[in-house]
Amino acid sequence: MRIADSHFHSTAMAERGLDPGGIITELRAAGAGPMLDVAINPEDAPRQRELTGGIDGVYYSLGLHPGSTGRDDWREALELIRSGIAAGGYHAVGETGLDWYRMYAPRERQRELFAAHLELADHHALPVIVHNRDADEDCLELIRAIHPRAGGVMHCFSSGPEWVAPFLDAGMYISFAGNLTFKNAANLREAVALVPEDRLLLETDAPFLAPHPYRGRPNHPGLLVHTLEVAAEMRGIAPDDLAEQTAENLSRLLRLRPTVQTETRRAG
Repeated sequence: MRIADSHFHSTAMAERGLDPGGIITELRAAGAGPMLDVAINPEDAPRQRELTGGIDGVYYSLGLHPGSTGRDDWREALELIRSGIAAGGYHAVGETGLDWYRMYAPRERQRELFAAHLELADHHALPVIVHNRDADEDCLELIRAIHPRAGGVMHCFSSGPEWVAPFLDAGMYISFAGNLTFKNAANLREAVALVPEDRLLLETDAPFLAPHPYRGRPNHPGLLVHTLEVAAEMRGIAPDDLAEQTAENLSRLLRLRPTVQTETRRAG
């Protein structure tokens, strides 16, 4: 099955005793689609390449997660991210965004850093990976104001279904994680049915948010199939078809070359 994981963290996976390189190599050999390895601070970037570098089909993103906005050297960290993106080798900017639930740093600092990432993404014509927790209106306001030309992803979508259309209208893709499978996530299952087929992504956020029935355990890209099956059921299509569609969507977002499978399917 050509599953494509639009968001995982190899460094955090390794910290929890998982082998991201081995897991992804096996998945790719079995036909998995592209995967995005997301660094949440500049310190993660070198370790990222050690863990998954050289694996065909793995791509990289770099940003400062809202959880790191409280660090004393946040300005220096932002400059390292800017220089890293400018040096090349990245297909997206982020994870960045706003978190009004945990309030890692004052709102104005989070807004300043989010705006800086949006501007960086626009400058380099890269998509932006957005973390949004209890900050729908403020995230949408900044995305609309800066309007990064390559769009981006509302990562681990956890908002109500009424927010699907506004973020789509702002040029964003919508990505669902393992919490889609949780018993108390009826609003997310309603939302996943509303996303147009060409703007939908799936992710693990590994090693976090393992899907049912693995909830509470370390997550990894091999478990994405459980989220895929729930999403496919809610959309009334076969899991294989949804896997192929979301792989195409991630390829388009990251501006990857079309795969042979994709070209063949479109030709048919």
